Amino acid sequence: MVKIRKTPVFNEDDNALLGFIVDDGISWQALTIFGYQISRTMSRNEAVAVLNDEGVAYLKGLWQYYDKDDRDWFPCVIKQALEQRVIVNRTTALGYQDPEDYKQVVIENPTENDLVKSS
Repeated sequence: MVKIRKTPVFNEDDNALLGFIVDDGISWQALTIFGYQISRTMSRNEAVAVLNDEGVAYLKGLWQYYDKDDRDWFPCVIKQALEQRVIVNRTTALGYQDPEDYKQVVIENPTENDLVKSS
């Protein structure tokens, strides 16, 4: 089994982690801080450019998470993203946090099985 090596990409201004790039042998991938694929590119430089342009902004907007307690998918916004953990707040389908349905969830080691970007 080949282990894929993620290379971190940092913001030149404040040295904040923007995400990771990965050479998968066919193309390059630009990944979020927690490993969600943002884009595939043909070159390393293009993948770095994607993270510089979109890395932080990609985390904004509407996502969906799988709630293991409720056994269903729910819209959410990311409140904090770390490499091994993401904290989300449940929202309405339009991204508003309804006090009647509010829930904050910590997702450890998120994958596409429990956290995805909404279209």
